[in-house]
Amino acid sequence: MSQRLSRLLLTWVICGTALAGVTPVIAQQKEFSSANRKIGNAAVEYRDKAIHVVAAYYHSQRNHDSRWLLIESALSTTENSIIKRENIALRTPQGREIPLATQRRLGEDVKRVEQLLQNATVQTHPVTSYFRQSDRTEDMKLFRLPFGPVVHDEFVSDRDHVATGPLFFEAPTGAWEKGTYALIVRHSKGVAELPIVLE
Repeated sequence: MSQRLSRLLLTWVICGTALAGVTPVIAQQKEFSSANRKIGNAAVEYRDKAIHVVAAYYHSQRNHDSRWLLIESALSTTENSIIKRENIALRTPQGREIPLATQRRLGEDVKRVEQLLQNATVQTHPVTSYFRQSDRTEDMKLFRLPFGPVVHDEFVSDRDHVATGPLFFEAPTGAWEKGTYALIVRHSKGVAELPIVLE
């Protein structure tokens, strides 16, 4: 091997090693956008030019040793948008995406879900109060408890109204581990990712 080739190889190895050490730091810094703002111990707001989302999870932050996780949510978009059920997910600290629960699964475990809602009542958060149009709200209607409204698999969002409603996620293992999760809302102009920290 020529001396020149040896030097070139050595340079590649050094550069590769340096980049390997830097990459995780860069990835970690970009994990959550600066569009996020903490507005409480268990409440976060995401706002950019396309979408405004508020999520609160006061009960579930410390009570997540059961199957269900509850996140109160509200959102609006600057343009008329259709947000489908499959556009909303929760990413685990390990990177796995958990889809929003189905109405069917909620109905199969309705007693446990009703208990969750009852326990969470004292820790509700006024998620719509962060919107200028808070007097014009629309129910997302993604879930129906007994005697509730008809369920939809999508809802409309715009700049003049706030879409609001509970989001339910079911743990694949029957309980949620501590850690930082990401609430993901995909829309026509991009993706909003909000940190959800379970203690």
